[in-house]
Amino acid sequence: MPSLMKVYVNTTRNACRLGDNAWRRSEARRTVKLFLVPRDASMSDTMVPDYLVTESMIDRFLEIDPPPLRSTIEFDPIIEEIERTYVLGAFFSALSASVVTAERMLNTARIEIHKLITPKIKNLWDKGPTNDWEPNIEALVGWKYLTEDLAREMRALYTIRCHYLHSGDVTSVATDSLQALRATYRLLGELIGFPSHLFRLGSVVECLAPNDPLVRVFYTPIKQA
Repeated sequence: MPSLMKVYVNTTRNACRLGDNAWRRSEARRTVKLFLVPRDASMSDTMVPDYLVTESMIDRFLEIDPPPLRSTIEFDPIIEEIERTYVLGAFFSALSASVVTAERMLNTARIEIHKLITPKIKNLWDKGPTNDWEPNIEALVGWKYLTEDLAREMRALYTIRCHYLHSGDVTSVATDSLQALRATYRLLGELIGFPSHLFRLGSVVECLAPNDPLVRVFYTPIKQA
């Protein structure tokens, strides 16, 4: 039976996927202008001067690829900050938003999936959020929700997290923020981005395994009166 659910759709790159380089950059500029507008302001891109958008902003916009479709989650406002702050060149803010998103995502996935899956992991059962990523990573790998490759990416991201949290130097923050962003977007894609082993996307979204614990945790239909 068809059901409804609330999803987040990122359409910021649709107009930039076709056409020559000049067209793609022109369309990217229009979107980046809106990143400069306060969220509560009713403004269009035509109201923002072209000179406020630098070529480097456009470069950064085109080099990243947020999940185009994902389920909504309680910390959506943090997730949305990743794209905006990175494109505008606020690298530490982008890195911070990425790391916070990844840590919350790993904790939420491990805690909620653990309630629905057996056998239980003795040292993690009924345990709340943790600052240590490794137990969460190991659990999600064991449950086949993270690949070994993505697990390595998460461990590398945890190293970056600790570096900035524990007074490391900030000379490579621009590079580190891009690495953090890409790893976090990949994690979101695997867990709440309608992964292809659980969903088929077409004119409608078809769930291939409605009883899968990940589906039950993150893809809950809207309850209708």
